[in-house]
Amino acid sequence: MTFGILLALAAQAAGGVAVDAVPQIGIATRHARCIVRQVGVAPAAEADRAARVADAIKGCRAFVEGDFTQGRILLGDRPVNKRWWGRMQGILDSVEADVSAAIVQPRQYKIIWELPDGGRVDAYNAPEPLKNIKLLTVPL
Repeated sequence: MTFGILLALAAQAAGGVAVDAVPQIGIATRHARCIVRQVGVAPAAEADRAARVADAIKGCRAFVEGDFTQGRILLGDRPVNKRWWGRMQGILDSVEADVSAAIVQPRQYKIIWELPDGGRVDAYNAPEPLKNIKLLTVPL
């Protein structure tokens, strides 16, 4: 591995967003993945990169809020209530802040999970059902 990749991985070790409830894992992961997909390859200029990240966050947040408003976010077979959704807002805010902070190079990024044992896997590729994970944004 090159020094730059090692440095990026070391910087990511301190970041990430802990998510500790099964329904929240899916929502937070989809939201983070939406942001990095919308950003694509981050621009080299810092101002352009920040603008693209901000636009991606705005669009993805509108999408997830629309899902809630339309009743498409479910716990079991029932739409989540406003109180539950209010608690989810803090996680979404943390995801947005973490992804923004992680996108610092003109590269493409992806979301991975850090498992409770410290292992890292691509999102949704955990070896067993999980109750908590840490979302990490890493460069490709």
